Amino acid sequence: MANETEKFGLPQVLIDFKTKGVTAIKRSARGVVVLILKCETTDVSNKYRISDVSEIPSKVFDEATTDLIKKCLDGTPLRVLVYTLPKEDVVGAQHTQATLLKQLKHIRYNYIAAPTGTEQDQQDLASYVKAERNNARKTVKAVVANVAADHKGIINFCADEIKVVKGKESSGKPTYKTYTAIEYTARIAGILAGLALDRSATYFKLTEVESVKVFEDLTDRIDRGELHLFDEEDGEGVKIARACNSLQTFTTDEGQEFRKIKIMEGVDMVTDDIRDTFKKYYVGKYINDYNHKMLFISAILVYFGQLEGNVLDNRAGNTVDIDEQFQKDYAIIKGEDVSTMTPMQIREYNTGSEIGLAGKVKFVDAMEDLKISFTM
Repeated sequence: MANETEKFGLPQVLIDFKTKGVTAIKRSARGVVVLILKCETTDVSNKYRISDVSEIPSKVFDEATTDLIKKCLDGTPLRVLVYTLPKEDVVGAQHTQATLLKQLKHIRYNYIAAPTGTEQDQQDLASYVKAERNNARKTVKAVVANVAADHKGIINFCADEIKVVKGKESSGKPTYKTYTAIEYTARIAGILAGLALDRSATYFKLTEVESVKVFEDLTDRIDRGELHLFDEEDGEGVKIARACNSLQTFTTDEGQEFRKIKIMEGVDMVTDDIRDTFKKYYVGKYINDYNHKMLFISAILVYFGQLEGNVLDNRAGNTVDIDEQFQKDYAIIKGEDVSTMTPMQIREYNTGSEIGLAGKVKFVDAMEDLKISFTM
């Protein structure tokens, strides 16, 4: 009887999916950024959890480091996890980016950047995030500078000579600071973590930027998976060009839509929501029979319904069901003659502790391209 009571609607799972669906846009605008900052004068590493400028500890960071943290916070992420490392001139330092990344394996965050790192640090960070996504199935993304990673989880920021208003002289004349692409990865990571899924970062205005290096071959660079800033000299100021990641190699499983940062945000959010709800409410709490599988599937479908419009295409027939090929393969491994089984018997076959689902979803993009023809 206890199982029958549990089976009635899987209420906790259903409620959690409904809540996640309703709050999807709000939550997507509140991502967590990890900043790796080389600012320690001795061989130590510290961690700081910062949600707004008032939480930046006084007399801890130098002016340049504080500036990078503030630049990240300008994008309004949920929080910034600052991890400090020794400066490059600390001889024989044992605390390095490599040792720190090992500590981050079980930390939940959305974006990571190393705005005080070297070119090699950028390469290493990209490699680390690739491995985390490919092997550990984590949904982290890195903003690095000038790394042609060819990966959906790596944003290759390539703008340069980023001239930003710093303050004013006594005469009222503005003063400026020019940032490198590496330094400004802090700002880009904050923007992407703080941007809701109902819009794209394409044409996002960076009001603090006075000017940026002009690339004549900007379109070609974007096609190569580079994220750039540009000024169209239209009075709107400096903006993010195409909001793309570094993916350049496309397959049937990962088509050209996977190069869009907005699409990848949606994919990662849905992945996290389903996985987190399954682990929190389902693992070990329900028997793995056909009825419970179908109830879990029903809850996911409710969740999909909540996402349709801003995240999922509401005309695409987004769906999920029991993976019948998985069921058939499992039965064959167990020695069954599947040729004698009906389709329903295959669907209901006991798969031990494993659940195999298959589905189809289509993520909706933001308006970015206009093609129009007039006839007279």
